[in-house]
Amino acid sequence: MTDLGRATRVLDALAESRGPLTVTDLTTRTALPRSTVHRVLQGLERELYVVRVPDRPGWVLGPGLLKFGMNAHLRLLSANRAALAGLAREVAENVELAVFSGREVVVVDQIASPERLRGVTKVGRSFSLHASCIGLALLAQLPDERVTELLPPVLERFTEHTVTDHAAVLAELAEVRRTGIAVDEEEHDLGICAVATGLTGPTGALQAVAVVVPTQRFRAKLPAAVEGLRRINPRVR
Repeated sequence: MTDLGRATRVLDALAESRGPLTVTDLTTRTALPRSTVHRVLQGLERELYVVRVPDRPGWVLGPGLLKFGMNAHLRLLSANRAALAGLAREVAENVELAVFSGREVVVVDQIASPERLRGVTKVGRSFSLHASCIGLALLAQLPDERVTELLPPVLERFTEHTVTDHAAVLAELAEVRRTGIAVDEEEHDLGICAVATGLTGPTGALQAVAVVVPTQRFRAKLPAAVEGLRRINPRVR
């Protein structure tokens, strides 16, 4: 593994954590030797990519990363906004743009329809990869070996409809790869369904575009949503 790969593994672990991580924590989460983790942290700390937490042991992501994140975020939004807005007008439902965030998926943009869903999804909200169509749409772009690395050993159940069996998730991904479409029927939130497609976007990043619909009108809206997603991603069948 290269030095860049080791640094990326440490940064990913910090990004996925809800709080500071110590050297011991990072050694466990990255499977890197303790001495390597310590050396990587020293280099990242010099550039302010990570900083120590004053009142407790451990490191968190630092301000040095902001310039990269803000630039990439703005490029991602500007490259996709017109297509998202067009799809939202067409289907009269909320449309969302999502990308990988470590071992989760995060919504980075949303176009609200006139019949908008309030309080369900917000920009910045993260979802598990296995229990959301945006997560499945992104995972389907990766080989099964990488999918297995990203999924936790125990898949969390969010509703009675959540798929929590690893083999079943892999089978579902095979179907997503075949059709270009991932469907979430109340797998993450009761009363909410969605359909998504994953693709390499204009910026070169893997991304997912989803149409989010209340359960009561999902079946009626599904054909129009799929057709709209097909115009964004010609691989949709």
